[in-house]
Amino acid sequence: MNRFARFLRKRWFIYLLLCTPAFYVFVPIIQSDTEYFADPAKYLLEYVGLAATYLFVAVSTITPLRRIFPKSSIVKSLAYHRRPIGVSVFIYALLHFLIYYAYTGSWDAFVKDWDKLFILSGIIGFALLLLLAATSNNWSVRKLGGKNWKRIHRLAYLVMLLLIYHQATQEKTGYRETAKVFAPLILLQTVRIAIYGKGVLAKQSEIEESNSPS
Repeated sequence: MNRFARFLRKRWFIYLLLCTPAFYVFVPIIQSDTEYFADPAKYLLEYVGLAATYLFVAVSTITPLRRIFPKSSIVKSLAYHRRPIGVSVFIYALLHFLIYYAYTGSWDAFVKDWDKLFILSGIIGFALLLLLAATSNNWSVRKLGGKNWKRIHRLAYLVMLLLIYHQATQEKTGYRETAKVFAPLILLQTVRIAIYGKGVLAKQSEIEESNSPS
């Protein structure tokens, strides 16, 4: 393992990176950003939501990266922190949820917004992230069993689709910006599927050759 990969294994460094979006919130205050002071709640709502989105994309790239670069020590070091990164996605999503609830002003107004698909997709995505975060521990793995635990955590793909829709239909981001954010993840997943398909075809070819009469 090279020096950079060993450095990436340090938990304090990863935790510092995960807290960076929270520290950055103070930057527009220091810079007297007019957009922030015009509507701080809306600014924070959008900012924290984007932080959750970027972290979700980051943690979701780890699995295809491990498939594409199985011997990479850097990828292995990143995979070592997959659980805390995943939990941080939920924490920022929770902040986004709480700020949104406060922004609506009341429970009735909050629930009424669920009629909008844009809002409903976010609510469902948050509920799934809650489930994933609640089961991101060794106790859940033992209690549910490895196979059931993996089935539950495959819901991350559904979260990805909901998150793409939720971000794309926002006026602040839109389809073009959302495509830029998710492009690396979609590309890596496509390569991963192609590698998997190639492996399946190779196995089938070997089986056919072994079954063919000599």
